[in-house]
Amino acid sequence: MILRTPQQRKRRVESVSEHESPVSDRRLVPYVEPSDEMVCTYHCRQMVKSEFFAALNTAEKQILDFKSRLDTLNNDLCNSEEERQKYRDHFYSVEQELQASKGREHALKEQLLKEITDYQERYHTQLKRCSELEVQLKKEVEVRRNAELLAETAEEKAATVEKELLLVAEKNEREKNRLHLSFLHLQDESKLSLSRVNAELERMRIRADSFEQEAELLKKSLVDLKEQLNECLHEKSQLECKLSSCDSPLVKAGPSEYPTLVKHLKDELRKAEAELLEARQLKSFRMNKELLIEQLLEEKGHRQKAEMELNQLQEIQVHAHMLESELASWKSLLNQIPDVSCHDDIPRKFALLQKETIESMLKVGETNARLKELQVTLEMANLNKEHAEKECKLEKEKAECASLEVKKLELMLSSVSEECEKLKKDVVSLTKRKSGLSSSCQTTEAVSKDLETLLEQKEHSIRGLESNLCQQREIINRQHAEIKLLNESLSVETKKVKSLERENDRLRSEISLLESKLGHGDYSAANTKVLRMVNSLGIDNEAKCTIEILRAELQKAKAKLQAIEELSGQSGIMLSCLCLLQ
Repeated sequence: MILRTPQQRKRRVESVSEHESPVSDRRLVPYVEPSDEMVCTYHCRQMVKSEFFAALNTAEKQILDFKSRLDTLNNDLCNSEEERQKYRDHFYSVEQELQASKGREHALKEQLLKEITDYQERYHTQLKRCSELEVQLKKEVEVRRNAELLAETAEEKAATVEKELLLVAEKNEREKNRLHLSFLHLQDESKLSLSRVNAELERMRIRADSFEQEAELLKKSLVDLKEQLNECLHEKSQLECKLSSCDSPLVKAGPSEYPTLVKHLKDELRKAEAELLEARQLKSFRMNKELLIEQLLEEKGHRQKAEMELNQLQEIQVHAHMLESELASWKSLLNQIPDVSCHDDIPRKFALLQKETIESMLKVGETNARLKELQVTLEMANLNKEHAEKECKLEKEKAECASLEVKKLELMLSSVSEECEKLKKDVVSLTKRKSGLSSSCQTTEAVSKDLETLLEQKEHSIRGLESNLCQQREIINRQHAEIKLLNESLSVETKKVKSLERENDRLRSEISLLESKLGHGDYSAANTKVLRMVNSLGIDNEAKCTIEILRAELQKAKAKLQAIEELSGQSGIMLSCLCLLQ
């Protein structure tokens, strides 16, 4: 905008000198009113004034806007300083945590040194134990030699015993034939005695039934006789009463009534005698009944004895059948045994079987040692798996925390970038207005400089945040790579565990097969001396296996120590990275 200024007033007479006054020569000068000449200039001045005031108002408004923006920027600065203070406090807390972690590391190192010393002491003790076990091995080798000598003597004794067994077997066969003949004779006799006993039992049953029927009839007759006796006694008592009542009239009666009385008395006497006879018969019947009951009891006892003998006979027959079945089974077993045609081949077969048992026991000892080794490796693999899973969880948690921090930083970046864009726009608008407002430039220059310094500070902070973001992303990528490696190692460990479990199952199946092969005969250590020698061999194998297992444990302890040192170094690196990020 161009400001219009009014022209200066001109004098009419230019020849007059400066020192002379216009009225010195006393001439008349016509006065011209300046209104006609200054009409355009006044309007222009008014227009310039209005434009100037409008520009002033806009400049004031812009100043107010800039002041408000300055206040907001100051608030942002205060907030950023507070955040900086927070980050500084956080940094100090992280440094304290670092120092605490260093102290923990120092304590862990001390613990590790203590454990190393313990492991060294254990190693020395194990070496001593190994030397003791070697001495025991030498002793056991001597014992084994003695056992071999004893085994040779035992074989000689076994040969003599086998000969005696053959003689005993022949004697047993002879006794068996004799017993078989006696058994057949006893069977015939038992059959005859059974038929006799059955016939006698039937007779006794018939007699018992008849005796029972007679006893029932006698009981009925006894009941009738008892009733008659009771009636007779009742009549006797009635007659005695009558006689006692008739004593007085008999004295008064005449001789014509005596014969009738005598007849009545004779009749009563006859009746009494008849009743006495019946009572004596009843008594004799009762005695006969008691004798019959005693005979019945004796016959029942005979019957029970015969039944017991029959049961014994049946048991003898069952035992005979069992012996016959055992004989047949032994014969079939002898026929089923390969390379055995006669009794002389059996001891040879037993010697071969003993050798096979010794070999199978050795295989069982080896498989047991392999099983123990596999179990130890399984346990170590499980421990490594658990450790790897824990590390994976920790790495995932760290990755989640880092991703959250990255998101926060991205949000802060976006907000700061928006503020930067706004500030840039404001600066551009200010630079445009600088050409129009030269008077207000001096006041706004300081504001623009402050804003530019703030912009530079914000850009510097943005660059720092971007560098932190890049570092965080690199750390997250590294952690993802480490997680992938850990997952791969986990998968490898799981495959190893599965393969070890398969080998374990296979070895267990082999052991069960060998035990089933051994279980076909009685090969216990109490019965044979050869298996005691085998047990001593198994003990030697177990001692060797324990030495190998202890050495493996020492190697594993050393590997654990190395892994712990590596983990401590990684933890220190991670803490330093976190401190740099914060």
